[in-house]
Amino acid sequence: MCSCVRSSRALSPVLLPRLLLPKTGNRLAGRGLWTSPQCMAVSGDSHPLPLPSQARVVICGGGIVGTSVAYHLAKLGWTDIVLLEQGRLGAGTTRLCAGIVSVAKPLSIECQMANYSSRLYEQLEAETGIKTGYVKTGSLCLAQNQDRFISLKRLASRLKVMGISCNIIKPKEVSKLHPLVNIHDLVGALHLPADAVVSPPEVNHALAVAAAGQGVQILERTSVQQVLVEKGHVMAVETDRGSIECEYFVNCAGQWAYELGQASETKVSVPLHGCEHFYLLTKPLQEPLSPSTPVLIDMDGRIYARPWQGGLLSGGFEKNPKPIFTEGRNQLEIQNMQEDWDHFEPMLSALLRRMPSLELAEIHQLVNCPESFTPDMRCLMGETPGVSGYYVLAGMNSSGLTFAGGAGKYLAEWMTYGYPTANVWPLDIKRFGNLQSSRTFLRHRVMEVMPLLYELKVPRWDFQTGRQLRTSPLYDRLDTQGARWMEKHGFERPKYFVPPGKDLLSLDQSKTFYKPDWFDIVGAEVKCCKEAVCVIDMSSFTKFELTSTGDQALELLQHLCANDLDVPVGHIVHTGMLNERGGYENDCSVVRLSKNSFFIISPTDQQVHCWYWIKKYMPNDPHLHLEDVSWKYTALNLIGPRAMDVLAELSYVSMTPDHFPSMFCKEMSVGYANGIRVMSMTHTGEPGFMLYIPIEYALHVYNEVMSVGQKYGIRNAGYYALRSLRIEKFFAFWGQDLDTFTTPLECGREFRVKFDKDTNFLGREALLQQRQDGVSRRFVMLVLEDHDTELDLWPWWGEPIYRNGQLAGTTTSSAYSYTLERHVCLGFVSPPPGPEGLPTPITPDFINRGDYEVDIAGQRYPAKAKLYPFSSLFTQQKRRKEDLELSNLQGK
Repeated sequence: MCSCVRSSRALSPVLLPRLLLPKTGNRLAGRGLWTSPQCMAVSGDSHPLPLPSQARVVICGGGIVGTSVAYHLAKLGWTDIVLLEQGRLGAGTTRLCAGIVSVAKPLSIECQMANYSSRLYEQLEAETGIKTGYVKTGSLCLAQNQDRFISLKRLASRLKVMGISCNIIKPKEVSKLHPLVNIHDLVGALHLPADAVVSPPEVNHALAVAAAGQGVQILERTSVQQVLVEKGHVMAVETDRGSIECEYFVNCAGQWAYELGQASETKVSVPLHGCEHFYLLTKPLQEPLSPSTPVLIDMDGRIYARPWQGGLLSGGFEKNPKPIFTEGRNQLEIQNMQEDWDHFEPMLSALLRRMPSLELAEIHQLVNCPESFTPDMRCLMGETPGVSGYYVLAGMNSSGLTFAGGAGKYLAEWMTYGYPTANVWPLDIKRFGNLQSSRTFLRHRVMEVMPLLYELKVPRWDFQTGRQLRTSPLYDRLDTQGARWMEKHGFERPKYFVPPGKDLLSLDQSKTFYKPDWFDIVGAEVKCCKEAVCVIDMSSFTKFELTSTGDQALELLQHLCANDLDVPVGHIVHTGMLNERGGYENDCSVVRLSKNSFFIISPTDQQVHCWYWIKKYMPNDPHLHLEDVSWKYTALNLIGPRAMDVLAELSYVSMTPDHFPSMFCKEMSVGYANGIRVMSMTHTGEPGFMLYIPIEYALHVYNEVMSVGQKYGIRNAGYYALRSLRIEKFFAFWGQDLDTFTTPLECGREFRVKFDKDTNFLGREALLQQRQDGVSRRFVMLVLEDHDTELDLWPWWGEPIYRNGQLAGTTTSSAYSYTLERHVCLGFVSPPPGPEGLPTPITPDFINRGDYEVDIAGQRYPAKAKLYPFSSLFTQQKRRKEDLELSNLQGK
């Protein structure tokens, strides 16, 4: 990275005797928590190692994230690893980090990373002989209100699924564990006994020494200037001391990861932005605080606190954060960050309310520590979509220490095996595109993200900044008709439509874990979809066109897709694009427009990932062309039994199944507009049509549809209605129910896999093996019983599923079924492992004969599990009941 200093210091095996001497962390008189002993150990070396001319992988960034990646790559057998640091090892954010390792994180994958990090840091001392300051203090997450307490109970349920010890406790138990805490306003807490504190520089030192012991070269004061790319692949890294040829590059540059990505000729988008983060250090208390005192996390008060050298360290996440480092990559900027007592005052007041006895404590220092944040509060991990061999691990959202161990492990696995051993899609950098790389967007979003870290996040909350970035041509029209909006991949999508006369303000503020205020509104939209006709703007869907002069397009799709794409022109095929393990990389609908032209429709957040996946296997053939046409078409979903009447009237063409069969596409005129791609599918299982409309015709077609549809009872609907419809029909969605580890055989989609087609598609061998061995988990539908929709907590996703009292799986999505008048959950269940711990094949009998319960925030509700939609059974029973009533009436 940028630095005017042209010297280097290295950690290598020859330095190990010196580095393995006992070290202790010392308090700095000037700034921060500890010195960086590894820097002191190396700085005395007057013979810097020369810059190597080549390496297999170059890692940029000598903080705890970079050293973790180096450590784990070396553990996996990689050689020729070079780690470059523009200043001194661990002298950036790592040196100023608060040193808390906690598993209290919102996502399961984050909990897994934190849990691994804690176990890694605990055993590093035994592995390296370097003290890491590891103390298993445990932590207390406090709740000042019932909604917060519910969120902690939901977290506890998820942690228990992962085997992480945790307990919901009463306020009196809090005071026993932490004598300084004022409990008068608490309703309860979550106790995490395995949480810990460490010395971050010492952990970084230990990881670096362990990596160096396995041959990793660590060069300090060497600044990366740019990454050289040739034909879309990393070729070399250019530094202020020369170039290093390499196959892989890992951007772990922390605060400067964004600037480093933009510095290269081939720009790489790393969407993050820095903010100032403050914490307070006190001198030892009159009665020194024990090092084993639990960490305190008071999210309602926006503060955290941990023991520190007999005193206390306390920081927080304020409502009005201060963005920093708008541009530039000079590490010296960290040294110039100033105290700001006026800014810290609200957090200091909250600390004194929680621990009144601290009024007498003597202040040692207020530390201003830079942290980087991402647009969605999740870290950035993985290979970038534009440059092969360029990996990123950055944007830790003030959890760098907590995530570094697990994140480094997963990234090393990614680079070694092609994908980690866990589903990291929520963290994959490909969830973002270039549209999130605007500095203005990032600056505005980060000011919302930082306070949200401790904000109570109930289901269906939405970001408020960076909105209206991508909109349908119908946005203004729908907005005036009462649309309430949510954002997906930067695209505005309608949630539901507020009828005239409803209180818009109260609906926007209705945040709850219970029955939401929009319940009746969505119910009316669902009813209209089933009895009349509704219109849903689904323009956000990803849309590609693949064309060729010969059979190249078909050959590529036959290789990528599990289903058979060699169908007659006009036919639509639902298919998965699988990886070598048989897991879903993409779930899409493909339309054969002509002999050599295909229209591919994928989920909204698959735009970057799907493009990357197709391009990865696409031959360099000038006669084969892939185009992203997402922006070219507005998509309207006409759902309901009267949809055919509306379209027939607008096109003067019969839309009955005899003339327009299911899963078929025709290019038609609708109103005055030509070239509308009309498809007989709705993504919900209900009758209807998808209309893909060139954007210049969008408003005209929408107005015509709404005008003609009035006589058929037409109305607008949103994605909440769509969700209810698709879940009650047992439809799985990618990113919620399906991921890269889910195979078609596990979710009942074997009928969409054509093993006997001529082309050997990706994942075929893995699926054949799985079919022979038997699947060890199955996608099921659960309908809750003895659950009061009005009074009980609602299921949303991630709830544990129990079978006969034993943990069997978790839910992946859920919704209220207005047809069944009950909650429906989708999820995966597995039988207990066999005698030797091996997976046990699952059978329909296992699923059908179990007694199921779904755990919602610690309360278990009985449920019925099936492998087919309950709604179909419900409809049959309803029809039989109606027929019986009719015959009885006729008999009278």
